Amino acid sequence: MSATHDTPASVEAAIQRLQAAMADVANGDVRAIKALYSHTGDATSFYGWGGYEKGWDGVAARWDWAGQQFKGGKVSYQNVTTVVTPELFYTTDIETYSDQTMAGVAGLTGWTNRVTHIFRLEAGEWRLVHRHGNRLEDQFKPATRLKAKE
Repeated sequence: MSATHDTPASVEAAIQRLQAAMADVANGDVRAIKALYSHTGDATSFYGWGGYEKGWDGVAARWDWAGQQFKGGKVSYQNVTTVVTPELFYTTDIETYSDQTMAGVAGLTGWTNRVTHIFRLEAGEWRLVHRHGNRLEDQFKPATRLKAKE
């Protein structure tokens, strides 16, 4: 199911909240993404800067850290797919940061991620329960990256 065709209004609203929250993150403000996230023990995040977090406390702390890294910029989305069920939905998107100012980086920067966001219906509200983001790279053959054990 595409995000632009036959998607329930509540899902569209959750996607809009997510994208607005990530626009805030690009400018160092993590309050909206933390408010959108599920505050449960099974909330998870896989980050483009490595590592992962499981449980709300770890996810929240990592967002706080991320907020300290982002100093201003823009983020945009190109939806690849949106799949909706009665209790869960997920999106896969190409997420592009542009004109980004980052802590410890001189000048403007930018990059593109491939991201998956999974939402769960909790008490009648769509809450983000998982984010997986990593850099969008050109496709490559495994042999170009893998080395035999010595």
